[in-house]
Amino acid sequence: MYVPNYNTWGQIAGYFDADGTIVFSDTTNQPYKLSLSLIFVDQSEDQIRNVKDFLRGNGIRTSNILKASKGGARMVAVSEFGAVKEMLGKMLPHLFKKSNEAHGALSYYEGRITGNELFSLFQNEVEAGRRERRERKVPIDVLYKYPEGARLLRELRKDKLRDAMGRYRAKVTPRDFENIREEWLRNKRPMMELAKMYPQYGRTTIRRVLSAGRGYGDVNGKGVVNTADANSDLSHPSESQGSETNSNLAPTA
Repeated sequence: MYVPNYNTWGQIAGYFDADGTIVFSDTTNQPYKLSLSLIFVDQSEDQIRNVKDFLRGNGIRTSNILKASKGGARMVAVSEFGAVKEMLGKMLPHLFKKSNEAHGALSYYEGRITGNELFSLFQNEVEAGRRERRERKVPIDVLYKYPEGARLLRELRKDKLRDAMGRYRAKVTPRDFENIREEWLRNKRPMMELAKMYPQYGRTTIRRVLSAGRGYGDVNGKGVVNTADANSDLSHPSESQGSETNSNLAPTA
């Protein structure tokens, strides 16, 4: 059976009023902000495909057509921040039943209300019978507006990444830095012997020390060393290269 294509945002908004919903993503890993998704559901896969084709044809990134959790229904989701915000703006003038939800979600994404205020608005829509009641395993408590929450989350992730890098990268003391390079450059100690002489450092760390001067990375008290050089060729410079080679490989200040 032929299913007509959607041609206007008014048609998409009408469909969303009836069989669409705005959902909150799990906030376990991002306590400072809410991420919203716009979901379209229908038993007809052709109907959902028409929605998806219209949205993609208008520059909106969507999921693939997915199987809904209940029965044999199909669904398509829009979750990317910019796409959700654009869709809400396009649909809002045409919405009736879900106009309060859409206005609240757009206000949150534009930094006018907090996450808790948005959640409270949605709860009011549930009590008014305009929104389906859903049980949540993780309670929502987001005190911030979206821009502030997004900034705090970026800082949290940056701090976690820095802490992780600090745990996994051995810190080389200035004395060990000089001694390792001296043993390699002057005394021609191979990597095997250096690893035994300095068991507190892994071979990758020792390679970073020997690569000093080629870029930057993380050696305590000696500037920085490029980790991209960790697997580079660290064979000893030939005697014929003389002082020029040794000068190029001198420790950074």
